[in-house]
Amino acid sequence: MKLLEVMERCGIKEPERAKVYITDALYEMQSLIPEKTTGQKINVVADQRLYSWPSNMVRLLGVYKKYDTDGKYIRIPSIQRIDLIDEITSTAAAAEEDIIVV
Repeated sequence: MKLLEVMERCGIKEPERAKVYITDALYEMQSLIPEKTTGQKINVVADQRLYSWPSNMVRLLGVYKKYDTDGKYIRIPSIQRIDLIDEITSTAAAAEEDIIVV
């Protein structure tokens, strides 16, 4: 997309102002994305509710599901509120950082 197209869509008449807005937006997006990340694939098993975090994990950035055979993934949104109907009776959790799959 060219600068003129962005200006038309946003209703901005000054090209310098549009450049500043675009530069600020790109800088903000760059600062939100970590520079070095690694991922780990974990298969979800039927009837298993507890999964362990990787031992070297610092922060969970997102959970993704394979979308199609082309290798595309979609992000699974985070759940805001969970009401567990059945209490967790499994003792498979080895540590307090285990993952519960609902």
